[in-house]
Amino acid sequence: MRPYKISCLFLLFWACVADFSPELEWEDVKADYEPELNIMGILSGDTLVTSFVRVHRTLRVDEAVDTLMRDTIFGNVVPYYASRFVVRDAHVTVSNGTKDYAFQLMKSVEDDGRENLSEAYVYNGGDLNPQPGEKWTLTVTTPGGFTATGETMVPPLPQLNKAQLPDSFNINQTMNITWAAQPDNYQLANVNNYQSYFFYEDYDTEEGKIYDSCGFWQELVVSPGDTVWTYRRDICEGAVSIGETNDYETEDFLLINLMSMDSNYHNYFLKYGDPEADQEFSSLFLGQGGSGRSFGIQGGIGVFGAVGFDRHYLPITR
Repeated sequence: MRPYKISCLFLLFWACVADFSPELEWEDVKADYEPELNIMGILSGDTLVTSFVRVHRTLRVDEAVDTLMRDTIFGNVVPYYASRFVVRDAHVTVSNGTKDYAFQLMKSVEDDGRENLSEAYVYNGGDLNPQPGEKWTLTVTTPGGFTATGETMVPPLPQLNKAQLPDSFNINQTMNITWAAQPDNYQLANVNNYQSYFFYEDYDTEEGKIYDSCGFWQELVVSPGDTVWTYRRDICEGAVSIGETNDYETEDFLLINLMSMDSNYHNYFLKYGDPEADQEFSSLFLGQGGSGRSFGIQGGIGVFGAVGFDRHYLPITR
C-alpha cells in the first residue's frame, strides 16, 4: 500500500505541474544589496601559531557560490570548482606603525604543516613578532574596489604557574592549574592529551584497542581576574586506556594551553558567537562563515584580533 500511495502523490504532483505549466516562468531575483568584505584576521606572537588574514566577500543574490577554475599540474590542465566567497587577489598589509608587513595568499599547503590556512593570507618573513600592548592596523584592498581596515591591541601574554604543577599527571587524581591574573582580558584554558593529535577516535588493531582520548579534552573560558582551574579527567563509559588491552604501552603527555585574547577576538568568538557551535570559538582557523558583526573591522564585517599563548606538558601516569 505504501508504494502505491507514493506513486499516486508523484503522479498528482506532475498532474498539477502539467495543468499550470504554460504559466510557469523563472523570475530573476533582484536586490539592492551590495557585497562587502568579510574578514577574519588573527595576529599571534607565538612561533607555533601562524598569524593569518582570511579575505572573503559576501555575494549578491544572483551570484553563484562557485566558479570554474583551471590549474596546471604536471603539464596537464585540471579544471575544478572554487568558492566565490574567497578573494584571491587582495592586497593585505598589517602594520605596527613602524613597519608594514605584506601578507601573501597561501595557494598550496602540501607538506607545509598548515593545511588549515589554505587560501589564507600569511606573512612569509621571520620578523613578524607582535608584542603585548602594541597597536596593530590592517589594510585590505581588492582590484574590484573593496577596501577595509582594522585595528587591534595585542593582549598581555598568559603566564602558567608551571612551578606549581606536578611532575606528572595521574589519571585518577585532580590537579590545580593556576596562572597569572589578567584584570582586563579574557583567557581560554585548554587541556588535551598528546596522542589525541594522532588518534582522533579509538584505534582498533589486531591486538585490540590501543587508545582512547575520552575524558582528557576539556576547555574553560577564563574571566578577567580568575586564576585557578581544578582539572580532573572525566569518567567516560566504556573508556579504554592505553595498554589495557594489549601487551605494550604508548607514552602519552597532557598538554596544557593557555591563550589570552583581545576584546575583538573575545566578542567575535565568545560573547556573540554561536553557543551551539560545539566549542568552535577555540579554533583560530574557522572557515567561511561570520556572525555578520564587525569587531575591529571598518568597511566590512568580520574580526581583526590578537592572541597570546603559554603552554606546558606533563607525562601521564596510569
